[in-house]
Amino acid sequence: MVLVLCKQAESRVEQLTSLEPDSDEGLIATIEYNKVQIKLHFTAERITLHQDCLEGELRLLKPPQFDTESIIYRYLIAGWKTFLGGTLPNGALPKEVRIENNKVYYTLPRNQLQLLDALFHNLENGSALMVNLKQGDLTIETSAALNWNDVKLQNLFQLLNLK
Repeated sequence: MVLVLCKQAESRVEQLTSLEPDSDEGLIATIEYNKVQIKLHFTAERITLHQDCLEGELRLLKPPQFDTESIIYRYLIAGWKTFLGGTLPNGALPKEVRIENNKVYYTLPRNQLQLLDALFHNLENGSALMVNLKQGDLTIETSAALNWNDVKLQNLFQLLNLK
C-alpha cells in the first residue's frame, strides 16, 4: 500500500521525481527544481485535521542532500552551506511551511486532500493522526474511533485507480 501511495504522489506532484520508503524508517523523496536535485529523508509524525485545513509535522532523518551538474549552482550551494550553515533564511519558504531544527511544519487546504477525505472524513475537527513508517509498514494511530463502514471505498478506489 505504501508503494502505491508513493507512486500516486509522484504522479501528482510536479517537481517530485521519486518517492520511496526507506528500508529502515521513513521516506526518501527526490525533488528536482531548476536543475538542482534535492534528496530528503523524512518521516511523517503527526497530522491534525481541521475544518478547512490540515497541519502536518515531518521529521527530517538526515540533512537534505543537494546535487546539480551546473557549476554555478554548485558554488551557490557550497556558499549557502558555508555561510548560512545550510539553513533556510526566514521568508524563503511559503507561509504554509516552517522549519525548526529537524522538524518541518506545514498547512494544506483540506479540499486538496481527497485521500484523507476518503479515509477519515468522519473525524472531528482537531483530531490528530500519529503516523509511523518503519521498514515499509505504515501505521496510523488516532484516539478517535474508526470504522470500515465510514471509509468512502469508491472514492478511495478512484484515487488509487483501482476501479
